[in-house]
Order: sequence, then structure tokens, then C-alpha cells
Amino acid sequence: MTELPRPFSPHPRSVHELLFAPGSRGVLLATSRDPDAKRTFVVTPPAGTYVDGPAGPVAIKIPVTMAAASAITRETRMLVALRDAELAGLEPTVPRYLETLDSDGLPALVSTVVHGTPMSVAYHRWRHTTRPRLVAEDFALAGGWLRHFQAATAGERARITWAAEMSGAVRERWSGHPRLEAAQVRLGAADRQLKSYRVARTMVHGDYWFGNLLVSDGAVTGVVDWESGSPAGCPLRDLVRFALSYCLYIDRHTRPGNPVRGHRGLRRTGFGAGIKYGLLEEGWLPDLVRLYLRTGVDAVGLPSALWYGAALAGLGEIAATANDDEFAGSHLDLLADLPYWPLSNDLGGPTR
Repeated sequence: MTELPRPFSPHPRSVHELLFAPGSRGVLLATSRDPDAKRTFVVTPPAGTYVDGPAGPVAIKIPVTMAAASAITRETRMLVALRDAELAGLEPTVPRYLETLDSDGLPALVSTVVHGTPMSVAYHRWRHTTRPRLVAEDFALAGGWLRHFQAATAGERARITWAAEMSGAVRERWSGHPRLEAAQVRLGAADRQLKSYRVARTMVHGDYWFGNLLVSDGAVTGVVDWESGSPAGCPLRDLVRFALSYCLYIDRHTRPGNPVRGHRGLRRTGFGAGIKYGLLEEGWLPDLVRLYLRTGVDAVGLPSALWYGAALAGLGEIAATANDDEFAGSHLDLLADLPYWPLSNDLGGPTR
């Protein structure tokens, strides 16, 4: 296996040299208060700054904390791997690594800018998620890009150990939690479903949710924030993450206790009601969710009936890796409350 080139210069120039270069123009695009908080600028540097790079704007991610510096280092290595990969025409949709700068002793990442509007903008528009056609288009866009990406980056086949790995990570993070054992039982059920199969390992985004997908003119034109990515991992990870995140926020604009407009039988009752609904209940949204999952599982050469075990493993991954403890813990509780098998019994096993 060829070692990835080291993306860091021994003596990187300061981030201030790019931000405040004569003729440079920029805008602060995003900032956060997360444990791995970063500030993201879009800057148009002076012409000729990057001989092999774009003539237009570049993106600069600047860490605020040590945790953010680690995240930026991970993303840098992932972008280098993507730069060197054959993506079968998807290259314009992925930021290209340009340079690592020094930000008061911490690494700042410079990459090309990918264009488009985050899918989250449309998602939160009035009644967008109440309209089957619009929601179906979102799932089709996300699934289509992902299948193309996975086909382009598919490598050696390996046994699926994802659920078992998440079980270990959940136990390590949540030792002593009152819902741990119930969650472990669900991950054990997922592992029993998945471990008998082999699948081609692919590049993995790691946080493939609608906020990280940029859309323009009915196509995915950008996929951003690769800090949780892997050059070779289980392709079910990204497939499941999109579905879970899409369902999680489906009741965001509904008052607690009230029915969710457009989704018969769904009320905003506690954390993750939309996920339970999407995975287990009847309705046009659950139909779309399960079709999306089955299609994606089938596309990587696995039996489509494995969709539910993959969903349980995906919940375990969020419980194990989310950087916010409350968010991660809520996913642990949600996982512990789900049945071992889908209520429709379409895996041929007991429903509980």
C-alpha cells in the first residue's frame, strides 16, 4: 500500500499571510462553539497565489481548540487521499487540498471551494419535508452521489465488522450507563446480521448528512467536511448516516407533543421520534427511507434485508463518536429503545 504524501510543510507560512495579503478579499462563512470549533473563511487571494490551484476563492479552516486542530489534521489527510484517488468524474464535487498554514502553532487547512447551496437550506424551508416529491428528490440526490462515489473507490472485499467495532466503542464511552446493556443487545443483533457478509471497502465521508451536501440545479455539486472520513471503510456508514439524520430533524419545526404536519401518526415526542417513525412505522416517509436503505445496501452487493442491522450499527456509531455528550447519549437511549428487528418482520425473525 502506497503511503500518503505528508501534507504539511516543515515551516508553513502563517494564516495571516493569506488572510491579509495585499489585494486579498474574504468573508467569515461559519463558526461554532463545539468542542472542535473552527472558523471557516472563504478568501479570494491575490492572483498567482496557487500556481496549480484555482484563480478564484479558496476555503480556510482555522481551529479554535486543540480538538479542532486534530479534526483539521484528519480532514487534511482525507483530502490528500481524495486528491490522489480516481473519483470517476466526481472530483469537482470534493474540495481539493491546497496548503496547510500555521495558526498560532495549530494547523489551518486551505482547500478549493465547491459550489452549491447546502441541502439543509431547502430542508428547513416551509413544508419542504411535508411534500413526498421534494423529499424523494433529496434521497435520490444523496443516494445517487453516494453510489457513484462508492463504485469509484471500491477496493478489496472484507468481512463486515462495523457493528462489532461500534459495540466496543459504545461500551468504552458509556461504561456504567443504565441503558448500555440494552444498546449492546441491539448492536449484538446487528453484528449477527452483518458479520457473515463481505463487502468492498470504500472511501467513507463519515458525516454524510444533508448539511454537508451542496446542491445546485438538481444535482449534488459539493460534499464538504471530511474530518470523519476514512480512505477505506464500510460503505454502509454513509448510507445509514444520511437516512438517520434526515429523519432526526423531521419534527424540528413542530411544537413538543403536537402531530408533525404531513406525516400521519408522527408526533414530536422526545428525542428521535422521526427516526423511530422512519425505520418502523407506515407512511410515505418510512417507505422512502426503507427504499433508500435497501437500494443502497443492494448497490454494494449485499442482501437488501440487511438495512435494519445497518441502521442499528449507524445509531451505535453516533452514540460512540458524536463530540457532544448529550447528543451522543440521546442516540444511545434511542438505540436501546428500538426492537432487535423491524416491526414489519421483513427479516424473517422475531419482532422483539
